[in-house]
Amino acid sequence: MSYKLHSEIGKNFCYAPWTNIHINTTGTYKTCCAGTEEIGDLRIIPINDLLQNRKLSNIKDSVHNNLEHSNCNICLRQEKHSSVSERTWYNNIAEHEIIEVKDINATNLQNLDIRWSNTCNLSCVYCDHEASSQWAMLKQQPVPRLDYSNTLPSILNLIENNKSTIKNLALLGGEPLLQKENDSLLDVIGDHVNINVITNLSVPLENNKIFKKLLSKQNVMWDISFETVEDRFEYVRHGSSWQLLVKNLRYLQDCTRNTKHNIGITSQYSVYNALNLQELHEYFFDNNFPMMRWNELHYPNILSVSSLPQTYLTKAITELKLSHQYHHMPVQERFLNDMAASLQKLKPVNQNCNDLNKWHLDQETKYWPTSPLKFSNLWPEYS
Repeated sequence: MSYKLHSEIGKNFCYAPWTNIHINTTGTYKTCCAGTEEIGDLRIIPINDLLQNRKLSNIKDSVHNNLEHSNCNICLRQEKHSSVSERTWYNNIAEHEIIEVKDINATNLQNLDIRWSNTCNLSCVYCDHEASSQWAMLKQQPVPRLDYSNTLPSILNLIENNKSTIKNLALLGGEPLLQKENDSLLDVIGDHVNINVITNLSVPLENNKIFKKLLSKQNVMWDISFETVEDRFEYVRHGSSWQLLVKNLRYLQDCTRNTKHNIGITSQYSVYNALNLQELHEYFFDNNFPMMRWNELHYPNILSVSSLPQTYLTKAITELKLSHQYHHMPVQERFLNDMAASLQKLKPVNQNCNDLNKWHLDQETKYWPTSPLKFSNLWPEYS
């Protein structure tokens, strides 16, 4: 049987199950970051066996036949609020080309999404123990350091054997600059590959081996994760230093000045920035920072802008419209438009911000009792 796969088959089609390998922070293989099905444990099962797994075959069969699969629930939800989702990204980078495969289980490897473990130096407010070893420590839910010693050679061998077709490598975490497996991975990645690093950029860079190997590559997109500045930055990203972040950003800009590397900011749109979005864009512009690329924060729901009372939603919509002048990329213009339209359709259930303030007070009391940074002081507009 021969399949011709293309996004025009239907709205539920996605390239990811055929073209992507996603390694999660728990050591599991999934179709993509947004996929909810865990195909198998890569620390135990060889990757070639997982590529023939029945779960993966069922997902492929569903999306090929334009059926909604539970694995795709996150994208389905995101697409109801805005035009931006994980599926959108995979369809865009595949350049809408037809992918021919011999059968439903075949793989046309083009993209790698690698996050070896939860090793991280920060405990960001909206993160959790699965993506941050600092959160695991705070919640007393330590995740043992993942051991890939039995399966890493087969993973690297698969990647090296498909070196000619791999177009994109995404390195995430945890914190990718602290993931020791990336040191070996970068040795088998071709120079033509577009590397996307999503980093908090809050580790010393000068002697970091992974950072140096990334600098030696030709095409690297540095996506730095943050969405607030100064004291608000240090609150949202506990354990960070605004001074170190700015120092590292300037150092990265200097190191990549005459290269094909690009630097961007990946930011979560949430209650932490919704009411001062224009001011935040002005700050980035005035300080010669790259402009943010926005994604909507859905979890925890208390931090979602959609949970705010009507007065705040009205202010957030105004801020989205005022921020257009700083964005000239169609995907981000669509995000601002779609987000504003989505907020306008909402019927708020909250009458005030008491729950929002209580949630933060509970977090501060339980996890950061000695920190001088308090939500009520930094965001008095919600009091």
